[in-house]
This record gives sequence, structure tokens and C-alpha cells, in this order.
Amino acid sequence: MSKNFPTANSKELGYDQGQVDAVINQARVQFAEPSSNIIDAKKLRTAQFDLVAGGYIIAEVDAALDRLDDAFALREKQRLATSFTSVDAFDEVDKIRKLIKNRVRRPNRKKLARVGIFAKGYSVKQVDLFLAEIGLRLSGKSDLSIGELRNVTFKPKWGGYVENQVDALIDKTVEYLQLSAE
Repeated sequence: MSKNFPTANSKELGYDQGQVDAVINQARVQFAEPSSNIIDAKKLRTAQFDLVAGGYIIAEVDAALDRLDDAFALREKQRLATSFTSVDAFDEVDKIRKLIKNRVRRPNRKKLARVGIFAKGYSVKQVDLFLAEIGLRLSGKSDLSIGELRNVTFKPKWGGYVENQVDALIDKTVEYLQLSAE
């Protein structure tokens, strides 16, 4: 059986091959039959895999998923444009933009939910600074890219922001940029 990606050596962690292959196979089927409803850009963007010794090299899988996400998002954008009137499509994209802007406009240290004081989450200061950059991007004053959104990392801090909320907001921003791209 051929492997979809290069593998780490037996002492290094990588993504579980079976889990990755299942998602890649779903994407292949979906791409071959666009009318099916197997997997979409959001599911690709949020796919998670167990780490196992000798698994697929993480960076290789992540890069491939980013490319698939872009391809699926383009198809979804085209479908949105053909299935809705241009006003409806604009309204859908504008709803996403408003959701992001409302979150970004909240006061610093209160933009997202926080973990308890005895738990670690993402650094509040770093996330707030990054969300300010997203706000600038939404108002056309920054050229923050989808790649920068996908690759941002935050230090873990006691009492920080809940990680999955930060990740979901970044994913929503990626979705917005993909759908609003010319």
C-alpha cells in the first residue's frame, strides 16, 4: 500500500496515518463528486489527528490540508455565488465579517472566554495583539494573509484564553478571507 505522505522515523511523532488517510480519501471523493456532502473546507480546516510514533510528517500533512482547504473554499465560494443572488452571497460573507469584527472590538483581556486561573490557555496579550491585527485587516489597513493566520502560534499562559475559541475565530477569519477574495 502506498502512503499519502512521508513518514517520521519510528522515534518521532507524526499524525496517525489511518486518520489522515481517511480525511484525504473523503476529500478525494468530495472533489470528484462536488454535489456530495462528505467533507467541506471547514471540516478540513479543523481536522485533528492523534500523534503517533512514525506517523505522517506533520508539516507535510498540514501543508496539503491548507491547499485542500483553499481549493474547497474556492468551490464553496463559487457555489455560493451561483446558488444565491449576489446580494444574498454578500450578506452571507458580511455576516461572517460582522461576527469577527464584534469579537475583535471587545475590550482587551475580554475578547474571548478564559480558562480558570489554574489552567493554561493562549496568552491573552499575544491573542489581543493578533486580534487587533485582524481588525486592521478587516478595515483594509493591514495585509495579514491566510498563511499568517494559519501559522500563528501563542504561548501558553495560566488563565489565558480558551484555545478552541481562539482557533475557531482564526478559522472563521480564514473562511471570511477566502470567501471575500477577488
